[in-house]
Formats: sequence, C-alpha cells, structure tokens
Amino acid sequence: MSSEPAFAGGCQCGQVTYSCTHLPSHFTCCHCSTCRKVSGAPFLTFGQVPVNSLTFTPGLSFLKKTAYSEFADRTHCAECGSPISMQYKWEPEVIHLTAGTINEQSVKGNMPKIGQHLFVQEKAGWFALPDDEVPKCQTFGSSFQEKLEAWKKS
Repeated sequence: MSSEPAFAGGCQCGQVTYSCTHLPSHFTCCHCSTCRKVSGAPFLTFGQVPVNSLTFTPGLSFLKKTAYSEFADRTHCAECGSPISMQYKWEPEVIHLTAGTINEQSVKGNMPKIGQHLFVQEKAGWFALPDDEVPKCQTFGSSFQEKLEAWKKS
C-alpha cells in the first residue's frame, strides 16, 4: 500500500478532514429515504475504500457516529452536519465515503464511474433516473442482500 494520498476530503466547515491512500473501488448512488434525508438531496453517492487506507486529520473529535439502522453506522461532522461515511457491520475492512466530501483537486488518478443505483423503489418521485446502462436495484444489489442476510443469521 502506498503512503501517498490518492485523494483527500472533508466536511463543509473544515473540522473533519481526511486523506486516503486508495481510490474508491466503485461509487454507488443510494436513493433510500435515510440517505435522502441526511443529505437533503435525491440520493447520496458513496465511494468504497479500505478502512486501513483512510486517515482522519487531525483526529476524530468532530466526527459523530449515528446508527439509523441495525446494520450500519454513519458519520457526520458534529459542527456543520456534513455526512462523511457509512460502514456496514459485516464489512469492517471497508468504509463508504460520501463522494461530495472528496476534494476533486486532490485526486491522483482516475476515479471510477457510478457503478449502480440502490433503493430506486424509494427514490424521490420528482427525480428521474438517467437513461443509461448503470444497474438500478430496487433495494440492495443481490450479492449485498446475501451478505446482509448472512450477517443477520450470525
């Protein structure tokens, strides 16, 4: 693993900042009602990175953790409220950063394109999904749903 940051980011007020040594493996747009409400937007986009590639600087004092469901923890800035991340309890080795917090000018390399839209059954009625080849799942994707079910049984 390279120690050089592949990108950096942070919240609106600057109290939460981070650097990451890996580019996201993929981006996902989530249209679930929780993502829509915490973001104030029709969906929230997440990029998945290895948790050990992420460093919060100078620390975690303004990073507030919240659980809106039994299976994931989300973080946001305690000062400005910017959503920062989501981490599923069965995937402690990865974290999903909110794409809007990435400082575009810091990116070294090519970011992946959007890989899928999730929870389109909960999307805002006034929002039209793009007519493209990106997969659109009614809830979670099938492999993700299988991981969730296995975690619930454990």
